Amino acid sequence: MLTTAVRARSERLVGPLWRPTVLGTLGSLGIVLFASRIGSTPRPPTYRWWLRFAAGNYDVAHVFFYLSVSLLLLGWLGVGVHALGGRLSPARAWAVLALWGGPLFLGTPVFSRDVYSYIAQGQLVRHGFNPYLVAPRALGPGPLLSSIASVWRDTTSPYGPLYVALSHVASALSSNSLIEQVLVFRTMELIGVALLMVALPALAGHFGADGGVAIWLGVLSPLALFSAVSSAHNDTLMLGLMAVALLLGVRGARRWAIVLFSLAATIKLPALAGVVFLSAGALRGTTSRERARLIVEAVAIPGLIITAVTELCGFGWTWLGPTALHIPTELRVLTTPMVSVGQLLASSLHALGLGVATSTAVTFTQHVGEVAAAVVMVLLVLHTRADNMARLFGVALMVIVIASPTVWPWYFLWGVTVLATTSAQRSLFLALVAALAMLLVGPGGTPMIGGNGFYVSGPLVLAGLVWFFWRGEWRTVLRGVDRVD
Repeated sequence: MLTTAVRARSERLVGPLWRPTVLGTLGSLGIVLFASRIGSTPRPPTYRWWLRFAAGNYDVAHVFFYLSVSLLLLGWLGVGVHALGGRLSPARAWAVLALWGGPLFLGTPVFSRDVYSYIAQGQLVRHGFNPYLVAPRALGPGPLLSSIASVWRDTTSPYGPLYVALSHVASALSSNSLIEQVLVFRTMELIGVALLMVALPALAGHFGADGGVAIWLGVLSPLALFSAVSSAHNDTLMLGLMAVALLLGVRGARRWAIVLFSLAATIKLPALAGVVFLSAGALRGTTSRERARLIVEAVAIPGLIITAVTELCGFGWTWLGPTALHIPTELRVLTTPMVSVGQLLASSLHALGLGVATSTAVTFTQHVGEVAAAVVMVLLVLHTRADNMARLFGVALMVIVIASPTVWPWYFLWGVTVLATTSAQRSLFLALVAALAMLLVGPGGTPMIGGNGFYVSGPLVLAGLVWFFWRGEWRTVLRGVDRVD
């Protein structure tokens, strides 16, 4: 990522670790202060967070909010210089996490309102409803319903039964205070953060990569901090289980790894990709009998775990039905590459005088993305070996996100977290995604690309795809291995 000369100059500029740490801490404190005005605050406005900055107008708050984000980003880059130099130990990383994450944990959520949907699903269970059959609207008017993004108030749960059950527990442990409930849900996601802090450096060490860089990308980055600590996204729990599963898998405990991947899938389904790549990596060089056994285990163990969790949670099998699986694709936002390309296609066809509906063009590009993702997944699986399994697994997660019908910034954390432990950890692409992806949405969770923004985002997506294939970068991806040379 950095040449020796550039790294030396960067180290002189950054100075000792405490300097970027302090800079990031100031940024985190500023984010919390100004987000109390413009963040994903509870609604109505009379329902105030325990900490509220009342002075100034919204324009001023936006300016200082993004200045604070810039401070955090600069601090993260400074810590990255130390990480890339091999000087970010796990103990120091824990200290940085506490200083940067502490204010975000206590402040109002930023960049997403999903935590209110999680709370609503837990409350539905407390009131005797099945969140796969009943939407938050059934809770009736009040601060909780008002705080949920309007597009999700009439939508049933798209998450796995384990997470819905955990949401029920979290709701039962908190009072009716919406602020207290947010803090409880954040605490639950800290379990995932702790798992990542332990598993990522161990995984990186197994592959000869740097554990500090893995933590820097997967836990300390703005994308990770805003997703896990502030917004309390359930992706964090899934990723924590996935990281431990991957660690067990590379250390030879493959069956236990499949069990954990399967548990993670009962939070969010993409975790099942881990079973596919772990099993595919183990198939090479085996006898026909051994291959048959590995395939049976790769099917039977997830089947047993998912069946057991689904039956024990008692919400039924609706979560695997076509309606539930379609829920995440219902909202078409321009942060989604395929939606941007679809809007651009529709606009181009309209300029040519062809009366193709925009929705039809977007649906077409979404389906093209799904087919392309399926083809790429098959190609990746066929090239999977024991020495590139983790790397191709991370690439597959990136492909799933980029080609998905609907993309939110925190989805990119799936691939970043896995790739951060492999030989790909010094990729400039990973650093850019970890630094900037969350800025695709505003402080209140509204997508920042709207209107005619597809005239910019659409061509950028197409240019990126042309560059990737024209330059033969796909060959580099397939030839790469997990271990650092």
